[in-house]
Amino acid sequence: MNYEEALEYIHSIKKYNTKPGLRRIENLLRELGNPEKKMNYVHVAGTNGKGSATAMSASVLEAAGYRTGSFISPFLERFNERMQVSGEPIPDDALVSLTERVKAAADRMASHGLTHPTEFEFLTAMAFEYWAESGCDFVSLEVGLGGRLDATNVVSSPAVTIIGPISFDHTHLLGNTLTEIAYEKAGVIKPGGRVVCYVEQADEARRVIESVCRERRAEFISPDASKIEYISESLGSNRFRYDGLEVNLPLTGRHQVKNAVGVIEAMRVLRRSGYRITDEDIVRGLEQTKWVGRLETVRRDPLTIIDAAHNPDAVRVLSESIDTLMKDRRIVAVMGMLADKDYNFCIPEIAKRADAFVACTPTSGRALDAEDAAAVAREHCRSVEVVPDIGAAVERGLELTGRDDILLICGSLYVIGTAKTHLRTLDR
Repeated sequence: MNYEEALEYIHSIKKYNTKPGLRRIENLLRELGNPEKKMNYVHVAGTNGKGSATAMSASVLEAAGYRTGSFISPFLERFNERMQVSGEPIPDDALVSLTERVKAAADRMASHGLTHPTEFEFLTAMAFEYWAESGCDFVSLEVGLGGRLDATNVVSSPAVTIIGPISFDHTHLLGNTLTEIAYEKAGVIKPGGRVVCYVEQADEARRVIESVCRERRAEFISPDASKIEYISESLGSNRFRYDGLEVNLPLTGRHQVKNAVGVIEAMRVLRRSGYRITDEDIVRGLEQTKWVGRLETVRRDPLTIIDAAHNPDAVRVLSESIDTLMKDRRIVAVMGMLADKDYNFCIPEIAKRADAFVACTPTSGRALDAEDAAAVAREHCRSVEVVPDIGAAVERGLELTGRDDILLICGSLYVIGTAKTHLRTLDR
């Protein structure tokens, strides 16, 4: 099996099973000798901000001297980004070797009459095996979907759990109310665990999280919003103070400060549990955080920013950053979305802030056609073009963007990942 064959096999595995649950991943990990039991975990759930909190936590743990793995879902440019050690994606040869080994374990399951794991369960098992082999002390583990029935929830006693902002997404799977969605997310809370809640969690979701913590005798921790002091903010920088710490966070948007204070509280939980994490480690780790695809500057001339806002809450956050940090600049937007997302909310919010809008089609079977995206955008922006191919759409966006303007590429990860790769080829 070579690299391409490994990816082809992984993507050939069924994505979902009609019977959700943890039994398949538990059986698969048992076949592999339970590698998940060899590490400590920061388990990160929520609707938005999971990836940022995962990256920040991993960076702080690395700064404190712990060899740390991280799990990112989904990837931006290369599949290998899904599982990392010390910030480095898994090498191609290791991915091939692990695919072969986990495939053999899954085949043994099938021979015993057990149900084959889904694609995400297979990947989760690969990641556990990779981190165990790599000698990781900690793993910053991002939940894939929901929480209660997510494959990552096989971790029995994380050192700390972070629950980020909860909002509406994947409603066909998680429920149509915040209470229902929060219940699924709160499924990661373990008896006797320690749970850090997002500082400005919606009241409806917060009540559910607190209730589950009481039921399971888990400690509920929430950052104190009154202790956040915003010092300065710009594209790519957020200087703030929180409870005695001053941090220059290299991420854009006040929402990232709110994510960061949750990570600060989570690291303090670990310190109270006996792990060696100083305030200096926390500050240094946060200041060294690298997180791609969220208000990320990928080019300077013209200034080009990518953002994976693909649901209403994330688009509201992006819109706030446009209104505060880009308010005096002309905006050219390149945008594509999936048809199963709330594009009737998301596209207008960006289109009405754009001076020109280029609609493209994401590279996914669930894509919203560029013509349909443009039809929504035309109600809110006077200059709308249809360029289905992402690379061509990016090039058209660059043509429309003056030296003092901003090119904003946003929407589906399928769009911004392809766009980022294409921009790199243009700069060669």
